[in-house]
Amino acid sequence: MKHLLSKLYLVLTAVFMMACSNEEVDAEPVDGGNQFIGSKTLIVYYSYTNHTEEIVADLKGMINADVIEVEPEEKGLDYSANNYAIGTEQLTKIKNNPGVESSYPAIDPVDVDMSQYNTVIIATPLWWSQMASNMQTFLFKYGQEMDGKNIGLIVSSHSSGISDVEADAKRLVPNGQFMSKSLWINNANHSKRKSMLEQWLLDVDYTNLSATTNNTMYLKINNNIFTVDLESNSSAEALVDLLKEGDITYEAHDYGDFEKVGELGYTLPEDNKQITTEPGDVILYNGNNICIFYGSNSWSYTRLGKIRDINTDDLKKVLGNGDVAVTFTLANPTFASLTRANSSESKMIYSINGTKLSQVPEKGFYIENGVKKIK
Repeated sequence: MKHLLSKLYLVLTAVFMMACSNEEVDAEPVDGGNQFIGSKTLIVYYSYTNHTEEIVADLKGMINADVIEVEPEEKGLDYSANNYAIGTEQLTKIKNNPGVESSYPAIDPVDVDMSQYNTVIIATPLWWSQMASNMQTFLFKYGQEMDGKNIGLIVSSHSSGISDVEADAKRLVPNGQFMSKSLWINNANHSKRKSMLEQWLLDVDYTNLSATTNNTMYLKINNNIFTVDLESNSSAEALVDLLKEGDITYEAHDYGDFEKVGELGYTLPEDNKQITTEPGDVILYNGNNICIFYGSNSWSYTRLGKIRDINTDDLKKVLGNGDVAVTFTLANPTFASLTRANSSESKMIYSINGTKLSQVPEKGFYIENGVKKIK
């Protein structure tokens, strides 16, 4: 019945469009150019001399990430007084009993849901060859929640090497997937931190670190990227298996003024239930049709997942009028196209955080026509 109504609707729509305008909307990224919806990276840092904070500020301008600052519960401590007497005492206490919570200095409560991130970048100072005690407290509390996540380590020091800080990080996050190299920024090269950060992101292949787990995929429409939280059913699992072989792109058209629908090109097992859809729902219909809902409808459907953090108005703007190409992928496309830039010519230029720019920046990361570049 739905297919019959669909065909009738398409015929009437075609007649109407021939009588009126057939202009399609070339949708630009929503929210003033923000192409990246659903951040997957967390930067957590502690800074005593502000050197680490300066590093994090520069890094935040290069990648799309949430940032948390670790702060000690007791304020105003002069850790450097008397040859770092307080800091040394705290580090010694940790070293003597690393598995006991009371060994670690108290920090302010942190509101963080680690399940939202698959990459965590830790930025910390070095104290007497060890990780600063307050950062150790944070990792003692949350290290187990970082199991299986990509872990990056950035260390700021005066001159000492960072091997013991790396050992502290791996002790506190024993099941993290540490990046291929840590970044060491000492006092002598602190002024060069921007170029060092850019090179480090390339060296650790940050472009591919946002690969999804089996409960997440990414959806690309009109240069906008969305995170889709997948359902726990055989249909979503079958789709993930297909995407492991490569990305899938299909054409979708409007139907019923509440969805974009198109043939996937594959048949998936169904897990139909009578449901009322919501904007952002990604639905399987009849085994081989994918519906992206910007409105609501009650029917027997299989829900594959739901687009994260999107409202009806923004979703309609992104989808536009008429047919639209939809791409499903397991690899986060936000950083999937990193290249070295050698031209200043551009049509659409955005900062890494989605702000539209008038020209290509002199140095650093930027987005040109949907492609992430570095200059």
